[in-house]
Amino acid sequence: MLENIRDFWYLYVLLFIFIIITIFVCIKAFGAASRHSKEVNALIAKAKRNKELRDAYKVLTAEIIAKAPSAELFEGVALNMEAACQKTEDTNGFYASLSDGQKKVYAFYYLASEAKEFGLSAFFKESARPLTSDAVAAAKEFLSSDIYAVINEMFACYDEENETASVIPETVDRLNEEFKNLTNDIDLFTLAGEYIKNNASEFLK
Repeated sequence: MLENIRDFWYLYVLLFIFIIITIFVCIKAFGAASRHSKEVNALIAKAKRNKELRDAYKVLTAEIIAKAPSAELFEGVALNMEAACQKTEDTNGFYASLSDGQKKVYAFYYLASEAKEFGLSAFFKESARPLTSDAVAAAKEFLSSDIYAVINEMFACYDEENETASVIPETVDRLNEEFKNLTNDIDLFTLAGEYIKNNASEFLK
């Protein structure tokens, strides 16, 4: 046995290396499967919560608006508008049919959601007027002047109707960081929900 080990030591080394690689691959595969499972569970939980919010705020009354938590109210209203828009073949026509207040809520929902997950610039990079301009108008009404100023400057970087618009990476990075710092302790959904509460009649039509 010892002679075999001495004569074929390199085979044992290769076997040892193979075992180590197999263990490493198994660990990586388990980690990837675990992450995938968590991501799937998170998506399922989000879909379930979104449905609950849509159901809770599908039919609005003055009493429901008055009693609802502001952030939850805003999200429920926005999700119902999103669902209605997805069901129609003419999305542009649907959006045009909304009142000014509804447009602000709908547009701000996308701005706030994407900014929270991917950064402020993500919304303006992927969207266009009238969604972007309406989101900026909403920010002016919903948020403080310093937060609005950052959003408006970012809008100017990407606005297709602005002939002087220029996407300068350093400027975009700075604005993303400023927005993040200014809104770190602020619930944007709550502020938008307060707008709905203060303009309830516009959402009861």
